Order: sequence, then C-alpha cells, then structure tokens
Amino acid sequence: MESIPKTGWQSVKELQRDVATAQGSTARRPALIEASAGWIFTDRTTPPTPPAGKTHIYSQGGRLWATSTAGAVPLLFPPQGSPVPDADTIDAPILSNGATVVGSDYNTLRGDVVDLRSDLMDLISSLRGGDVIDT
Repeated sequence: MESIPKTGWQSVKELQRDVATAQGSTARRPALIEASAGWIFTDRTTPPTPPAGKTHIYSQGGRLWATSTAGAVPLLFPPQGSPVPDADTIDAPILSNGATVVGSDYNTLRGDVVDLRSDLMDLISSLRGGDVIDT
C-alpha cells in the first residue's frame, strides 16, 4: 500500500501532539535558582561530587558553596570578627610656616601616632578574624 503524503498542517499537528506528550511525561520540579534581579539560590543538601574538572555551585544554610573532587568549600566568608570602632580624631595642631613648635606639640603628635597604631592593630585583628586577610 502506498503512503499518502502529509500536508503541512498534519505535520504541525503531529509535532504539537508529540511536544504535549513529552511535556506531560517529564517530572516538574521548582527551579533551583532565579535570576530576575540577581541570583537567588534555593538551599539544598550537598550534591554528589561532580566529575573531575567540574565544579558544582549550590546554596546551603544561606551560604554559597562549591564542591568538586577536591571537596566542598564555602565561596563567601561572612565576617567573623567584631567590628572595629571608628578611630578618634587626631588632634595634633596644624603647623604652618613661622609657627612656634613647643615640646607639648611633639608629645601630642607622639600620642596620636600611638593611638593610630593601636587602631591599625585592631583593624588588622578584625580582618584576620573575619577571614579577609591571612597574615
């Protein structure tokens, strides 16, 4: 028996039917990420290790993680240390040409330098505590 050639409309109808059947047979699940106004990741358990040379990025406990054959590591470290208070205003007198420098000016300047060093050490300690710097 000889086959009857299909019309264009018959082919389109068959294609629509096949697409509808394929869509109905696939399991629907919610998206893991959204990107309409930045990326929003849905928390999930640690995924299986991807093949060598591949990295899997996911969210867990509100933090971004990456897992590979080397293991799972957090991508962004939240601040761990306490915040550093604002430094005091330096109260050294402004010396201009012709100004008379007295011994107390040196003592004031020395005190400000000591305070500045202390504030700098507090900042370095806080950055180390927050995993922002290593050394």
